[in-house]
Amino acid sequence: MTSTDNDTGAQARMTHQPGAHGRTTPAGTTYDGQLRLALRLARRLARSRALARSVALVFVAALLVMAMFVTLRTLSLSGDQVADNELGRYGAKVGYGSGVSLLPGDDTFVTDLRSRLRAAGATDADVVLSATDVQLNTTPARNVTALETDWTSRPYPERYELLSGRWPSRPGEVAVTEPGDVRTPAGKTLTVLGDVRLKVVGTVDDRSADSTNLLLGAGTWATLDPSLSEGFPVLAAQMDVVWSGERPEAVVDAFAGAARAWAKGRDSEEAAALRRDGRTAVAATLVTREQLSSRPQKTWIEKTPAGYTVPSLLVPTAAVALVFGLNGRRFRRTTTTLVSLGVPRTTAAAGPALAAVAWSLAAAGCGAVAGVVVGMGARLLVSHLRDRPAGPVDDLATPALRLLAVVLVTGLVAGAVLARTGRGSAARSPRADDDTPQADRPSGRRARDARHLLAVAAWCATAVYATRVDSPAQAMVLTGILIGAVLLTIPEVFAGLLKLLPEGGPRRRLVRRQLAADRARACAALAVLTVLLGASLGYVTLLDTLIRTVEKQSYPAVLPGQVLLAGHQSDTYPPGKALLRTADASGALDGRPRTEVRYLMTDDLDNPRMASREGDDGSLLAADTPQDVERLIGHRLDSAQTSVLRDGGLLVWSHATDAPIGSDPRVRLVVREGDKVLGRTADLPATALDVDPAEWRAGSDGIMLRSTATALDLPMQPHGPVMVTGVPDAKAHALQQAVINAGMDAGAVLIHVEPDDPVPPAALLATAVGLVVLALAAVLAATRSQTRILRRYLARLIAVGIPPRWARQVLLCQHGALIAVSTLLGLVIAVLPTVVLAARISGFVLSVPWWQLGVLAAAIYLAALLAAVHSAHRLRVTEARSA
Repeated sequence: MTSTDNDTGAQARMTHQPGAHGRTTPAGTTYDGQLRLALRLARRLARSRALARSVALVFVAALLVMAMFVTLRTLSLSGDQVADNELGRYGAKVGYGSGVSLLPGDDTFVTDLRSRLRAAGATDADVVLSATDVQLNTTPARNVTALETDWTSRPYPERYELLSGRWPSRPGEVAVTEPGDVRTPAGKTLTVLGDVRLKVVGTVDDRSADSTNLLLGAGTWATLDPSLSEGFPVLAAQMDVVWSGERPEAVVDAFAGAARAWAKGRDSEEAAALRRDGRTAVAATLVTREQLSSRPQKTWIEKTPAGYTVPSLLVPTAAVALVFGLNGRRFRRTTTTLVSLGVPRTTAAAGPALAAVAWSLAAAGCGAVAGVVVGMGARLLVSHLRDRPAGPVDDLATPALRLLAVVLVTGLVAGAVLARTGRGSAARSPRADDDTPQADRPSGRRARDARHLLAVAAWCATAVYATRVDSPAQAMVLTGILIGAVLLTIPEVFAGLLKLLPEGGPRRRLVRRQLAADRARACAALAVLTVLLGASLGYVTLLDTLIRTVEKQSYPAVLPGQVLLAGHQSDTYPPGKALLRTADASGALDGRPRTEVRYLMTDDLDNPRMASREGDDGSLLAADTPQDVERLIGHRLDSAQTSVLRDGGLLVWSHATDAPIGSDPRVRLVVREGDKVLGRTADLPATALDVDPAEWRAGSDGIMLRSTATALDLPMQPHGPVMVTGVPDAKAHALQQAVINAGMDAGAVLIHVEPDDPVPPAALLATAVGLVVLALAAVLAATRSQTRILRRYLARLIAVGIPPRWARQVLLCQHGALIAVSTLLGLVIAVLPTVVLAARISGFVLSVPWWQLGVLAAAIYLAALLAAVHSAHRLRVTEARSA
């Protein structure tokens, strides 16, 4: 006898025992009596081991939800942590950013500022200098940030931790963060800015970032050679004043007074603004600890609702629905038996439902506790991998209570639905070959019609919302709407599956007949698996799309084999004479072809005149010959493209907005000065040109010959950057090193360096991993639970002579059919929003990781196969005899 029979028999005996008031009636005459009977039934039915095993998925779902909450909260800092990073042990800071820039060797401003601060009574104030363009003597050339203050006083105790050596205390000393990057241990010399030698006295761990910083001893900036500004024209330092936070008005006045004094005699816009209203500008930069503490970082839970909020509602709902779907047939059989013994239908239906709700709540509670434990472990791992402090984890009660509320509400709704769907079959026992036990009843028709209306509305909403998607967050909302639309059509999909399943042969007939007889459980399993597979496949697809989009937007500075010699201020300006002399003296470019490229704009930095395509803002380039164009783009032109150039036309990058298409496309150029249009050209021949992206061409739309630009009287630079082609990597690195050795900014020599691999958002990655694990758990739970539930039915088939091998094949075919259909529906849910996202948002790259999806699907099928084989293997003829 199975556990179901035991439970039902126990209830049959129990209903004839004296009630709470000595009555022998099974029904009870009052509401309280019926409630007590329902609770007693639930307590007895809760002893079912099959029911206890079926809530394993609720445990896994709760574990995932709580683990996700703890993990995602780890990724965001609290306001106090932000204040510790920015202010250290101080209470406030004020500055003026790049508006006050100190050149190397300049100590007049800091000296004047310190004296003003002492006069204002801010004796605890300190000055922190920062320079972001300190170049290391390495190739490829790279810049790091240098910070200068009194490090011996431990100004940032929560951010910087001394790993070795000591803190820098004198000019010329330095401590290095991320020592594994710079690889200069304490006691060695670090050379920067050509020939500036700093003594490394310690290594430091920056707990808030993984970037390399140089912590300079106080007074180091003032000792630098002022002539460094010649080789490094953009090198400058900004400063902040940090202090306890007392007397802020006096500190602001002191900084503003020093800034006004510094601005005298300078003709920059920043200096003029300081002279006009310096105090207001400085006061606007005041930041206090109270302000930072009250504004914590926006958590990933808030930034990505689909990363936690949606799964926290959807996942436990799906898990509880699967529990009721897997046990629905047994619940209806138990209800029918109890009703036949005189128990009111509502009370009889409430017993199994309350038992399932109780087990689901218990599993959710245990899963929540386990999820917190797992999340704490993931918190430590994530913090270690990111090399960042872990954000605070507080208010764990709110997600836990919400989880239990979702489980409770879903369970009660599912129980009500289960009780209502069983009303029409109360007087008869369920038959295994009853395809549609309630399809023709009025209540069934009304429910079906309502579901059809909702499905039509959901699909219409999906189509309308798809036309408005313009962000990844909205694509996630579209996924939610699409999931609802797919779920509302599950019964029709299942009916189509039954029609497609062949009936040739007894085994295939058994597969189809049994699925048709247990339609409710099959549809529940199909719906839950579709949601979980669609969510996991969708997150994998979204992650791959984001990664490929970042890859597309990450360009190398120049193409392989190219070297661009440009100005220090920008790679759109020509190189200086000193740089050209150094490049020629190095010998690295001897015999290499050189091409000068000019931008179609004037050299007026404040308000240049520039030519562009009508309707677009991208700049245009000009080269001397078609051969020069080929060197710049890195491949040969075809005859049509060469003809367009020689005929006075324009080659437009194929990835540019509104690139020309058609048999004879034409473009018109306009000349602008700011927002004012100065003139237009006639229509010019044009054609699209495929080019590999490179940073030096970013912002440009196309190229023409210099003779064409001259004939059209377009504004054009007299000289531009110089592109050298055919340069081996070793020669390119040698050229940069020669420039560094000459005491000049090697950033003016652009060489080919592959961009770093993109890193997916940690929140989405954590959610994707969690959903994949949950999908596997759902497949295992659904497969094994359904096998256990059908064991009595299969044992009867074995008892009448069907080979056990056939029974196992029937199981495998059923599971395979359901998982195959749920996989197809999951792909619809996963791929459609990504297609819409890529089509609607410029710059997004549609990327469906078919091999990753294939591996995930293969893992799911393997898990289902192993679970089904393991469960079906235990079928024995003896079970049929004992049934």
